[in-house]
Amino acid sequence: AYALDVNLSAHYRMCRAVTSAMVARRWGRIINIGSVNALAGRAGLTAYSAAKAGLQGLTRSLARELGPHGVCVNAVLPGAIQVDAENHLPTGQRTAPAEQIRRQCIPRRGRPADIAAAVTFLATPAASFITGQSLNVDGGWLLT
Repeated sequence: AYALDVNLSAHYRMCRAVTSAMVARRWGRIINIGSVNALAGRAGLTAYSAAKAGLQGLTRSLARELGPHGVCVNAVLPGAIQVDAENHLPTGQRTAPAEQIRRQCIPRRGRPADIAAAVTFLATPAASFITGQSLNVDGGWLLT
């Protein structure tokens, strides 16, 4: 229940909290942070993967609902991003960095700056015709 609340319900509540102001202004950007695990799944992270898959449904539904009001809604789906928090995962849920890199097309760990760049782009006027999309930022992990 915790994984669903943090990774789906909290996003839903936040989106609902900001949409009325965006609709009134007839402009806005909602960029949800998902995970490639929504598409690939992962043993031991069933609730997390299910919540992130639900977040994609939320993103697409809100895009349809809010698009007529000038609001774009998208999601960024990180792959294996090198962050300190991964050092605190239970051993059974960790993947060795060399194994993560082996599965990707780009042979390096992803960085938080890679995610920030995607979010920044989606927040700009240059992305004004992009909505309801999920952008994989995973070094090509899901291609291999």
